[in-house]
Amino acid sequence: MFQVQAPVVIVPSTEARAALGAQLRPAALAAWRELARRGEGLEMAHFQILHEGVTLAVCSRLRPNGFIEIGLGLGDPRLAARVIPAVQLRRAEARVRARYGQPRR
Repeated sequence: MFQVQAPVVIVPSTEARAALGAQLRPAALAAWRELARRGEGLEMAHFQILHEGVTLAVCSRLRPNGFIEIGLGLGDPRLAARVIPAVQLRRAEARVRARYGQPRR
């Protein structure tokens, strides 16, 4: 058995950075753990976590360079149960493009 360490880039919004202050790094680690715990893949269009009383919106993607990017923003407590895997979002976008013939940006 061996371990591989993959680079993870955290991209907090200005609002999340201001709301979290010194808790930004622990919040980013909490987001990473929740992403792994869900077991739905590394690319998530949206899910939310509660960290130290702050509801955070989290998204993640694999960058072309192989790094994992986790975006943190302020979430909405009323939407706490909403989870959107990135593959689901891509499928929905493909259906819309197929239906209306809109080109990809």
